[in-house]
Amino acid sequence: MLIMAKAAKPNDPAVYMRLAGYYNRQGHFDKTIEALEERASREPNNPEAFYTIATYYWDEAYRDFKLKENEKKAYVQKGIEAVDHALQIKPDYMEALVYKNLLLRLQANLEKDTSKQQMLIKEADKLRDRAQELRKQKAAGTTP
Repeated sequence: MLIMAKAAKPNDPAVYMRLAGYYNRQGHFDKTIEALEERASREPNNPEAFYTIATYYWDEAYRDFKLKENEKKAYVQKGIEAVDHALQIKPDYMEALVYKNLLLRLQANLEKDTSKQQMLIKEADKLRDRAQELRKQKAAGTTP
């Protein structure tokens, strides 16, 4: 049904989100990402499409304990690439800053070199602080 819906409404992002959700519940992560990337290709200027890809990569790398370390590293890297794309489109995207922070912390946990680990944590802290600043500005009604 969802494949038929995609054929009927190829430009509707909700169809791709439902398809990705279905594949994710079935444990088909590759197909999940494929649906999300197809959505992003249809909405190249929508930062939320790329942010969503990053959240799925983070979730898989963080929660799937069956993944090998090299798979986790690859997922984290792909998540960072997706969230960076979202931030290129919208630099003050608070949620994307939060997820890049989380992805960098996960990358630091996988890093063996302590100096690289500390560098990643420092960068993650800066992103966290920037997201908190944006959150305060939004609450105060002074968003840029």
